[in-house]
Amino acid sequence: MKQANKIVVEAIIPCAVETLWQRSQEPDLHILWDIRFSHIKYLDKTDENEFSLMDYRTKIGFGIEVKGIGRYLQNTPLKSSTFEFESGDWKSLITIGRGIWQYKPCAEGAYFRTVYDYDVRYGLAGKIIDRAFFRPMMQLATEWSFETLRRWCAGDESILKSRASWLKFVPFFVKRRFGFAPSCGEAESWLGSGRETNLNPTFQTDLRRAT
Repeated sequence: MKQANKIVVEAIIPCAVETLWQRSQEPDLHILWDIRFSHIKYLDKTDENEFSLMDYRTKIGFGIEVKGIGRYLQNTPLKSSTFEFESGDWKSLITIGRGIWQYKPCAEGAYFRTVYDYDVRYGLAGKIIDRAFFRPMMQLATEWSFETLRRWCAGDESILKSRASWLKFVPFFVKRRFGFAPSCGEAESWLGSGRETNLNPTFQTDLRRAT
């Protein structure tokens, strides 16, 4: 099968880059807005390259939990953060993946984007499931999470609780899968070509104005 495209999600977050960095880099704050994870905690050990390891977990219902390990590969504070994640849990379709978070001041606050990709287990069957369902779900779960973060940073504390349920995510997922575009100003996502290295051109004017 042809290689799947990377997941790309971006948003304008109405807060200072320093606040955005804190709420996305600190595990206790990260899990408040990111529906993909129910637990993130630094472990008291490092890998063979001396990178600090993190315990990632996601509850998928009925008391079932998917476990994984994450690590930050390189951080440039307030600018970018590269990361790697993997799972030996048979319940996880993902085996290993990598990605980047990008941060940039802009007129409305901060531009925030992630680009990531991963490999899957279970051979051809796993690739078919990924293309048909899992990858679009991960894409839109990331978009949903970025939108939660955007509203939280805009001052809506209640949004953290109201958007924390996967049951509330399902109608959004169905709507977006049927082609309904996000409203103006909301977080956006797409499956990229894998060649995304620059900031979205639609934000270049504001970015230049702020720098």
